[in-house]
Amino acid sequence: MYNLARITKEFNEACARAGVENRCPVRINARLTRTLGRVKHLQKLDGTIEPTEIEFSKQFVETATDKCIKDVILHEAAHLVVAERTHISHGHDSYFKSVCAELGTERNGYAGAVEYAKAVKYKYTVICPNCGEIGGYNRMCKTIREIKYCSCKRCGSTQLRVAT
Repeated sequence: MYNLARITKEFNEACARAGVENRCPVRINARLTRTLGRVKHLQKLDGTIEPTEIEFSKQFVETATDKCIKDVILHEAAHLVVAERTHISHGHDSYFKSVCAELGTERNGYAGAVEYAKAVKYKYTVICPNCGEIGGYNRMCKTIREIKYCSCKRCGSTQLRVAT
């Protein structure tokens, strides 16, 4: 199980293997829902960048497998290493991918399939009784309020139910 201390330790070790010292705080952010992790940068007046903070998604850390979390830690460490070495943003270009290979991760692009250790829990669950399709929502939205006007994406049934 990963916690903030373990994530910070592995992140700093990965940076040290690449010859870069991490001077940025590492945090777990509960508000990250679409991003697994990120390195925040400060854009200087001369056009260079300086990393200021590293964040990981709380939902991701709580639900993903250890292998997946380790890969994302190495991926974000590669972003920090590239920024510290060149002081420019490389995104996911060939230099970034070479640093990913140097650190030992195959996750050198955008997030693909993430292996989850357990199911993600939603506040509202939409169920199709016809085909069994399930969707989840964490907030009250128009779909939940007006479920009688919605249809299943898979089979087209209009008999959807909301479970809380």
